[in-house]
Amino acid sequence: MIDKHTLAMVNIIGSSLDMLGSLYLAYDLLGGKHGPLRLLTRIVTYSIFFGIGYGIGLGLFFGLASGIATGITISNEFNRAARGLDLPTLGSIVRRHILEITRRPLWPRIQTMEF
Repeated sequence: MIDKHTLAMVNIIGSSLDMLGSLYLAYDLLGGKHGPLRLLTRIVTYSIFFGIGYGIGLGLFFGLASGIATGITISNEFNRAARGLDLPTLGSIVRRHILEITRRPLWPRIQTMEF
């Protein structure tokens, strides 16, 4: 028998991947060149990639918070660049502050590491 918690986790992961797949399908069928669906797809994709990358090396809290912040700000900057608009510095300022705030609990562990 499979444990009920394992089954629930597999169900949640499967539903999340199903939602992501439907987002990409809707983007493929309905997406315009600079539409809001493209921006949403970029936000979700970059948040997942950066969140996993940061989370593996620096922990779950840092990965979750900085992945979401980085995904939102980078996708917004790329969306504005694709439309030929000026690149605002607000995104980089927000990203820097979020990374700084989420880094603080990690700093004592980083200082005691031996290389």
